[in-house]
Amino acid sequence: MHIQEILNAINANHLYEYMVIDENLQIIEYSDMVFHLCETSIINYADMSLTQVVPELYGMEAEIEKIFQKEREVLTLPYIVKNTDQYVHIHIHPGRTSKEKKDHCETLIILFENITQQANIQQKLIQERNEKSLLLKEISEKNMQLKRFNEEMQVMVDSEIKKSRENQKIMEIQSRHAQIGEMIGMVTHQWKQPLNVINLIMNVLKIKLKKDPIEIDMFYETLDKVIMQVKHLNQTVVDFQNFFNPMKERVQFNLFEHIESVLRLLESEYQYKYIGIMIEGDRNIFAYGYPNEFKQILLSLLKNAKDAFEENPHENMQITIAISIDSGHACVQIKDNAGGIPVNMLDTLFDLYVTSKKEGSGLGLNIAKSMVENMQGSLTAQNLEDGAEFSLFLPFH
Repeated sequence: MHIQEILNAINANHLYEYMVIDENLQIIEYSDMVFHLCETSIINYADMSLTQVVPELYGMEAEIEKIFQKEREVLTLPYIVKNTDQYVHIHIHPGRTSKEKKDHCETLIILFENITQQANIQQKLIQERNEKSLLLKEISEKNMQLKRFNEEMQVMVDSEIKKSRENQKIMEIQSRHAQIGEMIGMVTHQWKQPLNVINLIMNVLKIKLKKDPIEIDMFYETLDKVIMQVKHLNQTVVDFQNFFNPMKERVQFNLFEHIESVLRLLESEYQYKYIGIMIEGDRNIFAYGYPNEFKQILLSLLKNAKDAFEENPHENMQITIAISIDSGHACVQIKDNAGGIPVNMLDTLFDLYVTSKKEGSGLGLNIAKSMVENMQGSLTAQNLEDGAEFSLFLPFH
């Protein structure tokens, strides 16, 4: 057999070192580097026992004896640290069989298998696995924290949305109240003229009746004039009553008729301020939405034009309301010649609390835009050569 050659080949690959011990556990042979591997200096190996060189085997004499007696084939101690940076497997194998006792070994061979590289790789893998495990645990914890944060944020967002909607409703109510106040002022203006006319007609009739009897035709003609003024008063009241009635369902409505009903309430005040209003375009175009909200939007846009004229008055103050069809939508354009919108405000004109007026609230246009979008429409603004133009787009159906 080539036992020595095999041992030399193993030793040459630096994977194994060996010792040979006798029945007294005394070292009788060894490889060159075994004591270096075991960090033991040797002067006379004949005086050294196995447990002095390999203390890990101390107390295992009974198991070693079983190998001598051939009751056990091999004894392995895995992953023994024999140096600060070296790991070994210790294997104890039967050696030479006794000539006298065939079931007994004279020697045992102790192999030191250098597994440092495998151990380092394994440690690295274990470390990476532990790091990944810690990372996954940390990611899991972060995900849980993120989930809780998202849930808390969702609650906060829902709360803020609810508050925002409530604030929007409050602002709409405030804006509506402000419009009602303005409308009352306009109705007052509208009533003054017919009341003055009625008062004048009745005084003239009274004077004539005191002097001479009047003809019946003249009397009826005078009553017709009074009735006409009363009808005008009544129409003003009807327009005012219908103006703020809420509607739950969208309907089709004639744009010209509803614009005209708004102008009936405004004409006296705007005439008083020397502001002309003209309607042009197709009078038979219908839009689909909430008619009263449309009238409130129109009122808000006309009020903006009136306020612009008050800040920039001139001799020919004119508002033009054009009705048309544009890109498959019913379109109403309100143009004025009041000087236009400041250029730096065009992009944020419809934002909340944005206003170019000295005492403006910044609510009117924002609420008007919300109302238009609630009807699936849109509201835009641009400057013309001498003023501003607001374009209101609404669907047909």
